[in-house]
Amino acid sequence: MKYLFVAFFVLVSIAIPAQNKETCRVALVQAHLAWGNVEANLDAFQKRVEQCKGCDVIVFPELFVSGCEMKKKDKEIAVQNKDEVAGYYSAVIGRMQGWAASSNALVIGSTIYKEAGKFYNRLLAVFPDGHYEHYDKHNCFRKGSFSPGEGQLVLHWKGHRFATYICYDLRFPDWSRNDDRYDTAIYIANWPESRRDDWNRLLRERAVENRANIIAVNCAGTDPTGIIYAGDSCLLTPQGETAGECEAYKDDIRIVGL
Repeated sequence: MKYLFVAFFVLVSIAIPAQNKETCRVALVQAHLAWGNVEANLDAFQKRVEQCKGCDVIVFPELFVSGCEMKKKDKEIAVQNKDEVAGYYSAVIGRMQGWAASSNALVIGSTIYKEAGKFYNRLLAVFPDGHYEHYDKHNCFRKGSFSPGEGQLVLHWKGHRFATYICYDLRFPDWSRNDDRYDTAIYIANWPESRRDDWNRLLRERAVENRANIIAVNCAGTDPTGIIYAGDSCLLTPQGETAGECEAYKDDIRIVGL
């Protein structure tokens, strides 16, 4: 009798978290960006959010208000450009708060943040009640434009646990190690077509090794220097299988379920 009671208690304790996990509709917003034009991107994403009615989570690409400069400009010009985008930081948060409130969804995307003379690629996760959490990209190019952040971020929403990562983080399996911290990993990116095979392979590897869903949202189209982005935004299962995907190269929104 004692063993039956223990077994029953274990089964109940396992079942309780499962009951608390709600069905979650996620919008993968794969966008053609207006490179370097914050105002144009904010207006364009306003229209995209309006197409995500009924979603619980809305995910944008990395640096969705400006795009990432893969081919570096003169250092002084590059700093000026980052400074300009960083100057919109509060405005970006304000717009994301409005979108989260109007859609009753968790809205996720990254932009440039400046502090003490350093620039960070900052992922913002904004909740419908207006509060937000952030993650500063940890794995940055050695000669890149951003300083690395140190902390990790796991979001709790609708009974789900979402870990957040940005682009180059995907190449570092130890940084994404699960250890039962999350159910789903979110990777947002400006990942070029020239490394498309790596993107798709690494996403599958992260899903399988961490036994977690993967939400991956990349930009699409061509930047002003001619670099092409295929998108390949998708939802992968813990088995590495594709459960939903955007149309390659297109400005596309795909709604998927967790």
